[in-house]
Amino acid sequence: MKISLLTLSSSEIASNKSSSTIATIRAALYKNGQEVVSSTTIKPLSQLFSSSLDYALKNSDCIVVMCEESLDKPYMAKKVICDKFGAKIVQSMYAQKNIEDYARFSNVPLQKENMTFAQMPDIARTIKNPFGFFQGALCEKDGKMLFLLPVGHNELTHIFFASVLPYILQSKEKENITFVLKTFGIKYSEMVLLLKDFVYNKHAIEVLCNEYLGLGEVILNVPKSTRKDVADNFVQSVYEKLLPYVYSDKDETESEFIHTLLTMQNKKLILAEDFTSGGISLAFASNLLCPQEVVESSFVVKTNESKIKLLGVDEKCFQKANIDYEEVAYQMAVGLLSKSEDAIAVATFGDVESGNLVFSIGTKDGVHIFSESVEGSLSQKIEMATNAVLFSLIKKIRQNNFGLGKTII
Repeated sequence: MKISLLTLSSSEIASNKSSSTIATIRAALYKNGQEVVSSTTIKPLSQLFSSSLDYALKNSDCIVVMCEESLDKPYMAKKVICDKFGAKIVQSMYAQKNIEDYARFSNVPLQKENMTFAQMPDIARTIKNPFGFFQGALCEKDGKMLFLLPVGHNELTHIFFASVLPYILQSKEKENITFVLKTFGIKYSEMVLLLKDFVYNKHAIEVLCNEYLGLGEVILNVPKSTRKDVADNFVQSVYEKLLPYVYSDKDETESEFIHTLLTMQNKKLILAEDFTSGGISLAFASNLLCPQEVVESSFVVKTNESKIKLLGVDEKCFQKANIDYEEVAYQMAVGLLSKSEDAIAVATFGDVESGNLVFSIGTKDGVHIFSESVEGSLSQKIEMATNAVLFSLIKKIRQNNFGLGKTII
């Protein structure tokens, strides 16, 4: 299926979070064998949207419109959609009930103008949004499929993966075979530069790069008509080019891959998190059905007193003018290992404000200390730090070379 993504935003340059979400949507479509023919951000103006929608309807089977959530923009989009599909605006009782439910369960004031979100094209099916007033819509006519969705990160992510993607996949057969290489530590611009010789190739294999906060993937969309040996050789060549940055050649998260590695070695993790504020533990809880198969114990130790009391870190470490981050991270890991000698200990420390991250990974055979520098907002620093720790953990488990003594890396 050929799909066009169209974002209506007052700023033609979407926010980092919105751009990341849209990149994730593109990646999910590619990974499921769908062809994204265009991804465009335009200002939410009636005439501009109308001409952009004409182009999308002409060149694709499915259009996903993501719109700002101010009261007038979605209504404008619905009016234009009605003009294209020969429909009219009506009040949807189902959408109205969803809006009332959201206000009641979220304890958010329900104002009269919020009900404008319940006005829908009469041919549309409402897609429930449990995280906001803006209800999604699906319009189908003459073999064309159009989704209208809120562009807000939480709403868009939930609606797309819970409702839109499954509907698209059940509507059409996959046209391609997709390979995914999961990466860490390489930026989008670096990926593109490294793979420039692969992007335009005689086999018409699509190469899509996606990266956010250091964690990324390269998606290879191979036409069904491509010979298997040609496809395998192409994928292998890309893999070798990216080898220093690839942590998995399957479509899985770092936590899922770590679960596989630890299961093979019959090992578990014990965690102590300061810098990452529980982000590592959450990564396993969010992506694994049984996180207890991976994480034996987890501590969030934000204060010096908790590190001293729970992990046995020497209080003298915190009495110095300049704290020795490496020594504290080392002692945190040692304290964890005193609670479980058979586990792999992971501890994070550092200075969140400056972005200087120090973390330790170790077993009873030895503890290794790592240093990283992360940037961005507070949440971005924590997310990037979490990704860095998980990636280093993958490398250490794979290498299985913890060695003796403390090593600074």
